[in-house]
Amino acid sequence: MKKNNLWILVFLTSLMGCYQGEQADLIIHNAKIYSCDEAFNVYEAMAIRDGKIIQLGPEREILNGYVCDEIIDAQLRPIYPGFYDGHCHFMGFAQTLGEANLKGAQSFNEIVSRMEEFAIHSTSEWLLGRGWDQTLWQDKKMPTNEKLNELFPNRPVLIRRVDGHAAIANAKALEIANINNNSFIEGGIIGLENGKLTGLLLDNAYDSVAKCIPELMAEQKLELLKKAEQKLFEVGLTSINDAGINAIDRALYEEWYSNHQLKIKSYAMLFPDSENMGFATKNGPYKKGNLHIRSFKIIADGALGSRGACLIEPYHDDKGNYGIMLSDTSNLKDIAYLAKEIGYQMNTHCIGDSANKVMLNIYADVIQDQPDHRWKIEHAQVIQDQDFSLFTALKVIPSVQPTHCTSDMRWAQERLGSERLKHAYAYKRLLQEAGTIVLGTDFPVEAIYPLETFYAAITRQSKDGQPIGGFYPDQTLSRADALRGMTIWAAESNFEEDSRGSLEPGKAADFVILTKDIMKVDAKEILTTYVAKTFLDGVMVFDGE
Repeated sequence: MKKNNLWILVFLTSLMGCYQGEQADLIIHNAKIYSCDEAFNVYEAMAIRDGKIIQLGPEREILNGYVCDEIIDAQLRPIYPGFYDGHCHFMGFAQTLGEANLKGAQSFNEIVSRMEEFAIHSTSEWLLGRGWDQTLWQDKKMPTNEKLNELFPNRPVLIRRVDGHAAIANAKALEIANINNNSFIEGGIIGLENGKLTGLLLDNAYDSVAKCIPELMAEQKLELLKKAEQKLFEVGLTSINDAGINAIDRALYEEWYSNHQLKIKSYAMLFPDSENMGFATKNGPYKKGNLHIRSFKIIADGALGSRGACLIEPYHDDKGNYGIMLSDTSNLKDIAYLAKEIGYQMNTHCIGDSANKVMLNIYADVIQDQPDHRWKIEHAQVIQDQDFSLFTALKVIPSVQPTHCTSDMRWAQERLGSERLKHAYAYKRLLQEAGTIVLGTDFPVEAIYPLETFYAAITRQSKDGQPIGGFYPDQTLSRADALRGMTIWAAESNFEEDSRGSLEPGKAADFVILTKDIMKVDAKEILTTYVAKTFLDGVMVFDGE
């Protein structure tokens, strides 16, 4: 009997020695993995094969269950699904890498100095810059172009405000665009003082000058996009909602994503120009590789900082000015009906309470009988008290930018007054009404960092901790909801929840390893947290160590 038991033991030991386990390409262990699944489970380890997660679970179970040549010890650091930026401008950010950086300038004189320095090294025909913000200046007045005219009489200059909805053009740029004292541009404002052009351009007036800028060559665009893409990987972004591309760039994206020259996962919204609408009508929802197209990006109004956002009552600090709608209602309805017909979303830029009301009512007319449209209001910045319920009734998704709130809070009351401000940047209320919320940055309007988005969402404070307690702190989001807004809810808003947005078996292995646990550390420490590694489809695309 003892002899038989000995043979059984030898046989079992032999079987265990021969067992090789299932094959994996990559194992991450000794980690704290926030899955962002429905139960918000946290795991110790995960196994990956062919770019997808095959299992998450206890460390010993994963390590013993798979044969794998690449095993990464996370050293107890936290892992999150790859971050989404729910509203950004990929090409716009890329192009800023070749333009003068005007962010943070404390006066228009500083802007002029930066442009002078930039001009020394720039070989381009036009001098371009972006990022000025007059609310940072002592007088807070919109600038005029006299100094640019003096310095650059024969070279066109166009410098765009931080929000992208206002710009200053010098006289040469205005001449090239054939803009004079009598010019009128629907949906735009051309600055005039005492019958003289000031160079100020709002919204569609800016577009009339910008279209005169020579188009970059395709290879120049791709070079800048690759640089931009790497910067996005460095901050933990693996997916972006590219909020508005024209037909030229859409065709280039198709080519570059098909050839794997661009990697970051892009949910691209099409500007509704005739070529893009023809593409959408012919193709319907389009998905090839990491490029996904199934929405139109509409711009209903301007921006609050430049007083172009369309308000029901006039600006508190500019009586008689209501802002502007950039398209007429009939045109907006035509686009909405086409979107519904071909299975596209309407994703509409709405800042002012009038623009939000107009678009929510158009949505109500068009999609009230469509159960799963996932149409969005981008920004959803100022909303009348009675209009919040339309998000619930229509199942409209708000897509917001928490760092807009912490940037704008310095002057928002000047624009809106105290009563309207109670219903502005109301992220907690939007979440309660809609049941979901998407978070982004609107880069290059704001910085590209998703961790700053997270911090702003949960504190409603500037990076130096002001104001104490937060700006309208009742509108802060919980850490779990802020994380969902940057991961699974963003994926759901794009019809992508089955393939990414959370770390679950069968989904893409898009994830980031951070140096600190943003779900646990003191809020101030979030701003000193860094991305250690970023993975896209199980491949490391950034190593910060």
